[in-house]
Amino acid sequence: MTHAITILADENIANIDDYLSHHDINVIKLKGRDINQAAIDTHRPHALFIRSVTPIHQGSIQDFGDVRFIGSATIGTDHVDTDYLAERGISFTNAKGCSKHSVAQYVITSILTLRPDSAHQPITLGIIGLGNIGSTLAHYAHELNWQVLGHDPFLAASAINNSSLDDALSRSDVVSIHTPLTHTGENSTHEMLSADNLSKLKNNALLINTARGEIINQDDLLNNIRTKNLQAVLDVFPHEPHIDQVLLDHLDIATPHIAGYTLEGKLRGTDMIYQAFCQEFGLPVIQQINPLLPDNPYKWPDLLTGVRSSHEQTLKNYYDIAKDDLDLRAVANDGVHPADFDHLRKTYNLRREWLS
Repeated sequence: MTHAITILADENIANIDDYLSHHDINVIKLKGRDINQAAIDTHRPHALFIRSVTPIHQGSIQDFGDVRFIGSATIGTDHVDTDYLAERGISFTNAKGCSKHSVAQYVITSILTLRPDSAHQPITLGIIGLGNIGSTLAHYAHELNWQVLGHDPFLAASAINNSSLDDALSRSDVVSIHTPLTHTGENSTHEMLSADNLSKLKNNALLINTARGEIINQDDLLNNIRTKNLQAVLDVFPHEPHIDQVLLDHLDIATPHIAGYTLEGKLRGTDMIYQAFCQEFGLPVIQQINPLLPDNPYKWPDLLTGVRSSHEQTLKNYYDIAKDDLDLRAVANDGVHPADFDHLRKTYNLRREWLS
């Protein structure tokens, strides 16, 4: 049987069969790192459904063949050269904002796990980058009565975009990074947190990075952990998917790039690129997201009540982040190797978002 449309899809994109089985489409699922020039040459797809592990740029793919649409089920786009695609007339969409609550809740969990007193003793939270995730995190922080010092040079001043980078770093008890990875311009974020900026952090501050690993210089981070008693939570790593053993040993919480891994976040990512794909190819949108979501017992107001009453088990019931940390450390053997890192992500038991 000949199908009108062929899609090369990352095998780890959530519920992709539920979305695409309603259409006359040939779906070929591969490991994300195997969606490359050879795969395009072999399968001649019309569309690619990818995640952040698939690089799309001139160095990775030169001949797109019949590809006219690429959808990335991710918030970030640093793995895709969008100008390169536009020059070739290829439509691109990403899942902007799909996991903003998931990542923000990961950050809140990290803080409450390492600093449980912050549930009833307000802290100052520095948020670097105030896009979908950073602004969502600010909302949760305000509900915990935390002070927010936000910094985003690309946005107008506001109630949350209220600080210089220096102030956000130097005055905050906790700093959370939510910028894209960029390499050019005066606001380049590549190794934005190296010796100079890391030195501005308070002694005993907590630094959290769920954005991109290359935003932090690894050697300078280790130096500050050793000399300033800096605490660090990393969900992303400078040499990901490899994690250096020395770095791992010095982190308070380490997880394998799963901050956004909730059922809701994953399904939203698939849903967003599915809808854009249908629009590009003139297909009806048949599958909706809500029928794929089972009942959710996790409510943010209930969690707030629990943690304010010093019920530590309440937080673990919502998200036991210590288990994710232990699972990552359990596979370490002179560092975490790429195959083990990818396996943890592929087999991850998706969390549920906390409902407002």
